[in-house]
Amino acid sequence: MKKTLNPIYQIILYLSLFEFFLVNKSSHAFFPIINLPNQQELKSKSIQIGKSAVQLIRFGEYEEATKLLKLAIKLNPKEVDLWINLADSQIRSEKHYEALSSLNEAIKLKPNDESIYFGKASIYVDLNDPLKARFAIEKGLSLNKNNEWGYFLLGNAELMLNNYNEALIAFKESAKINTNFWQSINNEGLILYELNNLKEAKTKFQLALEISNNAEPMLALAIILFSSDKNSIEALRLAKNALKSNHEYISEDYQTKQLWGQKLQQGAKRLFKAKEMKKAVIEAKGKSQ
Repeated sequence: MKKTLNPIYQIILYLSLFEFFLVNKSSHAFFPIINLPNQQELKSKSIQIGKSAVQLIRFGEYEEATKLLKLAIKLNPKEVDLWINLADSQIRSEKHYEALSSLNEAIKLKPNDESIYFGKASIYVDLNDPLKARFAIEKGLSLNKNNEWGYFLLGNAELMLNNYNEALIAFKESAKINTNFWQSINNEGLILYELNNLKEAKTKFQLALEISNNAEPMLALAIILFSSDKNSIEALRLAKNALKSNHEYISEDYQTKQLWGQKLQQGAKRLFKAKEMKKAVIEAKGKSQ
């Protein structure tokens, strides 16, 4: 096998030669002295490139960020944060399987970092594969039993498997670790609603709304209030504000993606059919198209 120069070094070599012949005006030709970068210089450059890529991710330039991160990894393949940021960019580009591969590389470099396993679990949840998600979550929780995000993901996986009791236990544990983790509190409400425990569900949605003012608990609470009083001014106000805040909740597909059960979705249908909601519903549907 013929041994060739590393492609990165080839690029540096060509640039060095070009620069030399461009600026050297001597009539005496000689071969220039080229200083190839050492490992520390390559690492420093890769980190700089990685930071630029992160900025691109923030601006929504995911494809360009991915290209930069792949270049940075070529310079410094043992930098775990580069692999994690690459996975983030790939997820945002909806390249989920490529993101999983990137996180697997990160795990090789840092096998005891629970957040990487939870990152894999999030991808599996998006891919509608709760069993693989649960496996990754359990690995992460074995490394850190006090991670509220891990228990939240576990609750989602169990909810997708219709294991309501196990999901409730996981969400409660998450909210116990972090009392302001409104997502877990909200998801307790989702389950309680499906189990016809409307009183407790209402309490959970109210608490989640106090913490977050997010569209989901706002709309869920509106559905409960509307179910007991079709003329509830508060229910209509909350529902209109929720759709204004996030018009995607008009979509049943989006509700399903957010793990809403059939009963809550049916409640949303009844609420959206109210004549007082007509304008808000039309506007939300228009924004969704």
